[in-house]
Amino acid sequence: MNKHCDFGLNEHKPYIKQDSHEHSHDHRSTDKKLLKIALAITFITMIAEFVAGFVSNSLALISDAIHMFTHSFALIVSLIAIILASKKAPLEKTFGYYRAEVLAAFINGITIILSILWIVYEAIERFLNPSSIDISLAISVATIGLIVNIITGVILMQGDRENNNLKSAFVHMLSDALSSVAIIIGYAVIYYTNWFFIDIFLALLVAFVIAKWAVDILRSSINTLMETSPIEIKVIKEFVEQDKRVIELHDIHIWEITQDMYNMTAHVKIDKSSLDEYGDILSCINEELKENFKIVHTTFQFEW
Repeated sequence: MNKHCDFGLNEHKPYIKQDSHEHSHDHRSTDKKLLKIALAITFITMIAEFVAGFVSNSLALISDAIHMFTHSFALIVSLIAIILASKKAPLEKTFGYYRAEVLAAFINGITIILSILWIVYEAIERFLNPSSIDISLAISVATIGLIVNIITGVILMQGDRENNNLKSAFVHMLSDALSSVAIIIGYAVIYYTNWFFIDIFLALLVAFVIAKWAVDILRSSINTLMETSPIEIKVIKEFVEQDKRVIELHDIHIWEITQDMYNMTAHVKIDKSSLDEYGDILSCINEELKENFKIVHTTFQFEW
């Protein structure tokens, strides 16, 4: 029987861009190498910022070092996740180790929240007990940090831009760079005005930037761990029911294993007159869902 797909939106893709991403071994090998390079650079800079922050007595620089720490932690966990995801899993782990990447993001988000609480505590302490800062040392190290963030960003951009771990690492690096710019400007103001309270303001600004990033990561990872559908159920239902042979799609469950790996189960109600076309309908639905929504694993129960 010749396959005939009767979907009405073939000429208009409502959800997924045409260049759908697939998990490939080549991508993971490249990503792994880039993560190692970025991690080495970031970790060394983090140590330098911590030392310079305590020596210069700059809370903003220490905060940026903590930001660097969370960045280093994200890179470490992302690297471990990629290594685990590429390993062959035992039969009992039916989805392999792909969820390791999601757990990595969740753990990193929690760690960032804890670091934010420390920054806020220190800011309050410094406000109540003001102290001077070695501006020359602090601004020099902050400038080095900015340069390192730019280099790290260029490195990460060479990898798989659709990978959530690399994408989150890149966004984190970008927020690092922006906070470094703010700190450098702030230190310049302190140098000419001696308004040392600006250091506290900068520390809280960095904490806010980190918090926004952490909330996004936590929200995304929690949604995946809670099996929240990454696609609107209504959109999927309307899309499949465009095939005139499908009377109704119901009892729909969609969940995400890891980035771009969506699973779906549902009941498909068809007319008795279409029973001979059962195989064709199933093939069409699977093909269209994979092409338009990146749903790669499906289980359907047909009813009539």
